[in-house]
Amino acid sequence: ARLETYQNAKKVLNKARETIPTEPQIWITAAKLEEANGMMELVDRIIERAVRSLALHQVTMEREQWLSEAEHAEKGNAPRTAQA
Repeated sequence: ARLETYQNAKKVLNKARETIPTEPQIWITAAKLEEANGMMELVDRIIERAVRSLALHQVTMEREQWLSEAEHAEKGNAPRTAQA
C-alpha cells in the first residue's frame, strides 16, 4: 500500500539520509523507492553513494548483511536493488 506520494517519500528519505547517514536501511529503501517508480538509472547510483557514505562514516556491513539485504530486496520485488 502506498502511504505517501513518490515526491514526498523521496523528500523524507533524503532528509533521513542527511540526518542519519550511517543507517544503511535508509539508503536501501531509497533505492527500492526509485526502482518501484521506474527510475532504474538511480538505483545503482544510490547504492554506490551509500557505500561511499557509509565508508566515510566508518560504518561497515559484513558481506552476509549485504547478501541478506539483497535477498530481502529480491523477495520484495526489487531485483535491480538486489543486484546493485
